Amino acid sequence: MTFKRKMQEIKRDLIIEEATNLFIRDGYENMKIVDLAKNAGVSIGAIYSMFGSKEALYNQYIMGQIEFYIEMMEQELENHTDPIEMLRVVTRIKFEAIMKNKNGIKEHLMSDPTFYLHASFDDNNPLMHMYMYISEKIMEPLAKSLGNTVQPMELFFIYDGLTFGMAKYWILTGGDLMRRINQSIEMFLTILKKD
Repeated sequence: MTFKRKMQEIKRDLIIEEATNLFIRDGYENMKIVDLAKNAGVSIGAIYSMFGSKEALYNQYIMGQIEFYIEMMEQELENHTDPIEMLRVVTRIKFEAIMKNKNGIKEHLMSDPTFYLHASFDDNNPLMHMYMYISEKIMEPLAKSLGNTVQPMELFFIYDGLTFGMAKYWILTGGDLMRRINQSIEMFLTILKKD
């Protein structure tokens, strides 16, 4: 790798890091590229040259956060074998991520309920990796233990919809999202037991 290419990668990483901070603090709509350029010490043109648009930069932020939480989830799940306990771990990590990134995801989560669905069908996408991982590691053994015949990936999407629903409700009404972990799991298990 050439020195120039290495410097470009470092600059790109710095821009993404600063953009992440601004998206978390200000949200998508209020994040200004001019502020990002100033904080990262680059020109506005350099940002658009590297990323093309604010939305593309936002997608990089989202994918970076997803990759971070997937790594965390995989590490924490290594210590568990009970699928219900693993579901608690995954739900806690998901809710922590949503709480931390509330400002950065609120507009898209509330205005486009299919945002994460559109971003997830590419096999190289970290979301697809997470869907498959949770389906195989948690949903399949959970379904077997409960005698449920629904496909593991379908179970994952039911769980995902329920937990995102809890998160949307929390964004609108406030309260303590972490106190909703057990309630979310109990609701999900009730659905599974009715099959």
